Amino acid sequence: MTTTRVTVRGYHEDRFGHVNNARYLELLEEARWAHLEERGLDADFFDAHGIFPVVVRLSISYRRPASAGDVLEISADVVRVGRRRIVIAQQARFASSDEICVDAEVTAVFLDEKTGRPVPLSDEILQAWPEIRAARE
Repeated sequence: MTTTRVTVRGYHEDRFGHVNNARYLELLEEARWAHLEERGLDADFFDAHGIFPVVVRLSISYRRPASAGDVLEISADVVRVGRRRIVIAQQARFASSDEICVDAEVTAVFLDEKTGRPVPLSDEILQAWPEIRAARE
């Protein structure tokens, strides 16, 4: 599991003074990229292997509003793995209270950059990402 700290900025808010629902998608993505990069699965890795990750399904629950100045701790944890897909559970919690702001479940696959089709998880990904070996279905 990886946890990324993010300070909510004014540009994350909508006109009602809280983080806009679409902005949470960006914050969750930031935490997923941090999770990948900690394992060496960065843009260079994907370029070298001719693949790239894409979200194919996202389920999100908004629990409490966040506003500018709030510090969120956003986690990313692999919960299920299939032959081609990975399901990542994410939560954004207020650092000050540990209350859940948002929780989500994200399903991702890797696409072949030439064909645009999903590819099975490669040995290189399995080696770099030990959590997915443990979570295989």
